Amino acid sequence: MKVAANNRQGRRIPQLSGLCVLLAMTGCQHDAQIAAKTLVPVRLAEVTVYASAEGLRYSASLVPFAQVDVAFRTTGYVTDVKQIRSPDSRIRNVGVGDYVTKGTVLAQIRRQDLKNQADESSAQVESAVAQHTQAEQDFKRAKALYATQSLTKPDYDQAQARFDSTLAAVNQAKAADRQAQLVLSDSELAAPLSGYIVARNVDVGTLAAPSSAAFTIADTSAVKAAFGVPEDALNLAHLDQFLTLQLQNDSARYSGRVTSISPSADARSRVFTIEVTLCNPRNALKPGMIASVELGGKREASQPSVPLSAIVPYPGDAGQFAVVVAEQQASQWKAHVRRVTVGATHGGSVSVSGVHAGEKVAAIGAQLLKEGDSLSVIP
Repeated sequence: MKVAANNRQGRRIPQLSGLCVLLAMTGCQHDAQIAAKTLVPVRLAEVTVYASAEGLRYSASLVPFAQVDVAFRTTGYVTDVKQIRSPDSRIRNVGVGDYVTKGTVLAQIRRQDLKNQADESSAQVESAVAQHTQAEQDFKRAKALYATQSLTKPDYDQAQARFDSTLAAVNQAKAADRQAQLVLSDSELAAPLSGYIVARNVDVGTLAAPSSAAFTIADTSAVKAAFGVPEDALNLAHLDQFLTLQLQNDSARYSGRVTSISPSADARSRVFTIEVTLCNPRNALKPGMIASVELGGKREASQPSVPLSAIVPYPGDAGQFAVVVAEQQASQWKAHVRRVTVGATHGGSVSVSGVHAGEKVAAIGAQLLKEGDSLSVIP
């Protein structure tokens, strides 16, 4: 019986040993699985050096410093257009390309029509004054009679009302007469500024109207170059800044001053309009020409550059930024959070200081990392 018992115990011992080995192997596999789970998958990017361009160039369209549409004040038939002598000694009407000085009479509509209206207005003034004079005399008599109680109150009130109404009629007639005289003086269309005629829409016999411009005059003693810039280049321009422009197929360079910067972006193109004013004493710059303008000159010096997705908030310091630098220790990649200063963006990257060219940073998955994490690099 003892021998049998010993045999049974002997059989248990190997079974227990096998169980221990199995449990040990299972525990090792579990630890390995836990270790594997602590590896954070990331995609790395190499820190590069961004070399900015010499300057930013934009296309600008030249427009006159000032341009106005000149129209007659009232409707009328054109009877005269200013005559000038051509280089071939012929007399012709002033037209596109001709230079006129301020105050030059460009055209005239039939004056007799406007004079008739002015005469009619003057006659209405005389009639209104005569009626008012009669009403004033009647009112004076009414006041005297009313004072002696020889006139009833309703008759007195009627005389006063007629006096007031005729006085208002006189004032209205005089205002209409002044307007008619003003229209009569505007029968001649004068140039409001000195400049070149860029459009002429009337000729002798044309029925001119206030709704349509008879002439368009442009002041090109100075011109404006207008161009649009995106938001990230807006800080390169400021009022009174001098910029250099160059025309197509022209080696000459022109200097101008920034005189206007749009306070808001265009709703469609999302660019801000900048205007540069250039003096044009020799009239070499023509409206409609295309020029290139250099904005900013030399921008920031070459700096390390990382993908925008690599920038993360610096832990525990609001408003500061960091990148996660991946360093290889033995055969394992480790994460190190490093504070950086962010510079200008360019495409999908941003210039930073605090890292060096050639270092590896987490471009995807950086927001999930903390100092000392083990990394699993994915291609």
